Amino acid sequence: MPEGQVSHRNAIVLTRAIAGDPLVRVDVAEPRLGPQRIAERLEGDVLDRMEARGKHHLFVFRSGRVLHSHLRMGGVWRAYPATAEVPRGGLWLALATQQAVVAQYRGPVLRLYEPGEPLPATQALGPDLLHEQADPAAIGRRLLGIEPTRQVGDAVMDQRVMSGIGNVYKSETLFLAGIDPWRAVGSLAPHEAEAIGAIGSELLAIGVRDRGRIRTYRPPLGTARPGERTWVYGRRGRPCRECGTPVRSRGQGDANRTTYWCARCQA
Repeated sequence: MPEGQVSHRNAIVLTRAIAGDPLVRVDVAEPRLGPQRIAERLEGDVLDRMEARGKHHLFVFRSGRVLHSHLRMGGVWRAYPATAEVPRGGLWLALATQQAVVAQYRGPVLRLYEPGEPLPATQALGPDLLHEQADPAAIGRRLLGIEPTRQVGDAVMDQRVMSGIGNVYKSETLFLAGIDPWRAVGSLAPHEAEAIGAIGSELLAIGVRDRGRIRTYRPPLGTARPGERTWVYGRRGRPCRECGTPVRSRGQGDANRTTYWCARCQA
């Protein structure tokens, strides 16, 4: 479930892999990408950097072209040595230099933009909780300016308010902030909104350092069991790690994404 920690981790890994060297091969494996003529437009170009904006990937080339990628629920980017055999199953696009290959699999959103062409998908994004100059507390306060009747658990996933948080980090952030996801945004105090931004940013940063993996809960030394990575997410019916109350879950928002919470700790 790629969220902001994945795009920011990929920005580090993919930039390191192919930036600064000409593309010697562009392999367009997904037929639906054919009309974009990506290989013709990118071969010989040089990647300056890959930027992350929330959950979006932006490959910025010296020509001024920008390749936009969003992984949605199941996409993934991988980096390989130039001599490796790149797996073909699920492959959409591969960009190769003399030193390395980066490849995207199961990627439902891929588009190459010409220099100066606007990027509609990123124009409406709210501030990124992982941006190096971000003020997470101030970003959290943006919640106080939206429709006051919206439920908090739905609002924190609105990428126009703050970008980077997805379904897992929504549940984990609100648990650690002690905030009921079903509360109305208008009921939040300023310090609660600030806590959401600060905790969300901290959890996402941990994910970047942990190679993009989600690990918001760390069991006491010597007590870890396989799969123990979260406080409440994915733990419906199991005891809350803080109070023992069974964790609850149900769909929330227009997309009916599952929210996990502890009714006692987040009362």
